[in-house]
Amino acid sequence: MASSCEKMKDLEFVRVANMQMEELGMSKSIVRLTLAYYNPNNYRLQLKDANFDLFFDDTEVGHSIQDTIINIPSKDTFYFPVKLEVNMANVFKNAFSAFSNKEVTIKATGKCKVGKGGVYLPFPIKCETKQALNFF
Repeated sequence: MASSCEKMKDLEFVRVANMQMEELGMSKSIVRLTLAYYNPNNYRLQLKDANFDLFFDDTEVGHSIQDTIINIPSKDTFYFPVKLEVNMANVFKNAFSAFSNKEVTIKATGKCKVGKGGVYLPFPIKCETKQALNFF
């Protein structure tokens, strides 16, 4: 029997579902990511106030603040669209190793609020994946 006081299970990072360069510049670029997460809970949730840093191979390259509410279905995967402003100077620091390795470790760390019925709790954002670089 489920109760309203049942402890919420953590959302599970699944993968980076999409990564797209929207605007490419020498000092800054705009990148859109779609992060896939799974909600293992038997109830719907909402996510809001996401605030996190993005790293390529342990070098911070961008920061994102998302102020939209995302509705999360129960027992299902949901997609979290992210728009990032990327500091290209930090990307260029790692350019040689990224091109020589043909893939980069993408990591996001930060926090958001997850809840239901107007009650939101802090939830850490922590995901990491290896992504192939397909520039050519």
